[in-house]
Amino acid sequence: MTPEENINLPAALLSRFDVLFLMLDRPSAEADLQLARHVAWVHTHGRHPDPVDPADAVDAELLRHFVAAARARVPVLPSDVAEYVVGAYVQLRQQHKAAVEAADARRTLARSAVDSGAAPATRSAIGTTTPRTLLAILRLAQARARVRAAEAVAIEDVDEALRLMDAAHVTLDARPAAGERPARTDTSSAIYALMVRHARTVGGTDAALPQIAYAEMLDRVRDAGFSEADFSRCIQQYEDIDVLQVNVTRTRITFVSAS
Repeated sequence: MTPEENINLPAALLSRFDVLFLMLDRPSAEADLQLARHVAWVHTHGRHPDPVDPADAVDAELLRHFVAAARARVPVLPSDVAEYVVGAYVQLRQQHKAAVEAADARRTLARSAVDSGAAPATRSAIGTTTPRTLLAILRLAQARARVRAAEAVAIEDVDEALRLMDAAHVTLDARPAAGERPARTDTSSAIYALMVRHARTVGGTDAALPQIAYAEMLDRVRDAGFSEADFSRCIQQYEDIDVLQVNVTRTRITFVSAS
């Protein structure tokens, strides 16, 4: 099922959202227990429970003032940052083209392996890199600059916008497409795909993926909704088949198959 079918909205409308996270209701004993206890507590006491640490609570009026002040700012886009955004967008377009070609090739192989009466594989239009993607990068980067109370958008703001969009795409990619084998879209495969995309973002190509920082990649994996244990399991699995190598101090990850 594509996001369009899941949400029951046309792709033309969904494409107007800068980021779209697909949240799946996967059974989890620990999470289900916490949710059930919370719902039962609220229905028993007729109110929400107090925060564990009162210091973590944010006054609603203060938050409204902060949001109003942030929205009043209009950070400018310096020329060097604009060039950085242009380069990032062009690279995203090339990555999307390569991903579409690879996906079409996999679907062709999948269709040849099933009966001729099987339903054709479908591909979601969500996640397609278009000029609206460029505008989304600019809006997200400017929004982060507003939160920082900055007068100008910085490259760090653009990087965070790209990270958010990449994390959203991971949630859409981590689903078995029609006609494809679900085993290739498990947690480890999704994390590895995220690592490859990050390596391409920092200047790599399919033929020569660069080394990436272990700690930085772990942060991105966590931001995408995976745990450190998931990351370690993925690294171990791909080390076992000589696709990845991690140095002794666990600071750098090397793509063996691309060397």
